[in-house]
Amino acid sequence: MTSIASSAAPRAARPGLLGHGFATLLTTEAKVWLRDSSIFWVAFPTLILLLNLLMAPELREVAQGYGWEDVQGHPGYGSAVVLALLPGFIAMGMGMTTLAILPATFGGFREKGVLKLFSASPMRPQALFAAHAVINVAASLLGTVVMVAVAAAMTPVAMPQNLALTFAGILLGLAALLAIGSLVAAVVPKTNVGTIVGNTLFFVFLFVSGAVGGPASPGELLHEISRATPMGAAAQIIQHGWIGGETFPWIQMAVLTAWTLGCAPLAVKLFRWR
Repeated sequence: MTSIASSAAPRAARPGLLGHGFATLLTTEAKVWLRDSSIFWVAFPTLILLLNLLMAPELREVAQGYGWEDVQGHPGYGSAVVLALLPGFIAMGMGMTTLAILPATFGGFREKGVLKLFSASPMRPQALFAAHAVINVAASLLGTVVMVAVAAAMTPVAMPQNLALTFAGILLGLAALLAIGSLVAAVVPKTNVGTIVGNTLFFVFLFVSGAVGGPASPGELLHEISRATPMGAAAQIIQHGWIGGETFPWIQMAVLTAWTLGCAPLAVKLFRWR
């Protein structure tokens, strides 16, 4: 009886995958994240979209030349031109948190010795990454909801015809971008290095996502390049879920899965505390 009780005690006291106190860690990191004005960058894509709507009245007009105004019952029937840009702007918001913020945050942690101190604590090492993954995903989803609400309040915008596929595009895109951002965060030594590398990746991916100049048509070179990048592939899946398309976006979904499965394990392998 004694031996059974003594062997059961360590198992009961053994911490889980993320260790004890993860909820406290998550709350603390969320407060710091908000205090450092990261929430402004989450809202930044919505502000850019709002600025575009105010400075370019044609974006608020019902689309002409896309066939939307001619086919009643089409998923985009009666929608404003801005609907063509919305998936790209959603992808922009996802990239903002995972590429522009996450690497700089962990670069700062490493530069200030926070990671070194954390490595000596009872908390599991992966808990800090998990906490920031939760924060970034929640912030991106909130930013998406706000962005769509702002666009719908200012213009006639149809809601997605396939909400499940639209949401799948957002989640797959977040997973891929989070894996890439984590890979950069795993090795950058300082805040400024994380900022430079993260922002470089962000703007390269942004250029082909469809948020700049609108999405390319299937068959065009830019469209083929776009679907090989995480933000571009995510934007194309979201667009397909919103208004449909000629072919189901299997390739884009495979691309996002490949980015995630390729970068996430590499981030774990290369991560260093100093």
